[in-house]
Amino acid sequence: MRRLVVIGDSLTFHGPSGPLPLSDPRLYPNGAAMHLGRRTGDEWAAVVVARAGWCLRDVWLALRKDVHLQQQVLQGADAVVLAVGSSDPLPVGVPRGLLAGLPYVRPTRLRRSLRRGIDRAHPTLVRLSGERLRYTPLPVYTHAWRKSAAALALFAPDAARCAVLPGVHVGAYYGGSNRHREVYAAATAELAAEAGMALVDLAALTRPWLDRLNPDGLHWPFGLHADVAAAVADALVPRSAV
Repeated sequence: MRRLVVIGDSLTFHGPSGPLPLSDPRLYPNGAAMHLGRRTGDEWAAVVVARAGWCLRDVWLALRKDVHLQQQVLQGADAVVLAVGSSDPLPVGVPRGLLAGLPYVRPTRLRRSLRRGIDRAHPTLVRLSGERLRYTPLPVYTHAWRKSAAALALFAPDAARCAVLPGVHVGAYYGGSNRHREVYAAATAELAAEAGMALVDLAALTRPWLDRLNPDGLHWPFGLHADVAAAVADALVPRSAV
């Protein structure tokens, strides 16, 4: 059994109406494993390490500190996808560092009230800020991307590796804005060339589906999952031992 490891965000496990079990065959990591199996003649299984809202900074911290991820997930992997980056260019109305402290606010009633207030006001705050604040500042993004790629090469040296270019969205929570996406995509292309990693362009795959995205405007229908699965396999097969 060959292993495809996908390090991702909520796009890896959200279907048309919300989160699904990671084993659901309609999700793109499992679809990519199926394509790899057909094209290599071997049996493949997808192993997904993901969290809602994950950005490159989160991935880099996990790769630095999570021994399970380092030694039991990545070591011995046959292919790895760095499937994070779509959150990083998103405009935010509140600095992410402040939001990171919300789980520690007490009492619980105050924490929940703050969270509800921020969520209601977020699209307005994005507009008032002129979309200047981003989920991850570009210098932090490029540093974390480069370090994460190096860590993947260290812990999975024999694996075929690819990454993704940031996707696009029509999410009202972020003001429907993709203003910063192209700058981050250009930086990602340079970083991937530097690391020798193939790329899957999530934005190009998503644009034909923009009018069929989930009600949140962020997550994907199963048809788009199928398109991404095929593209991931296309990126990995030339780099896999067949």
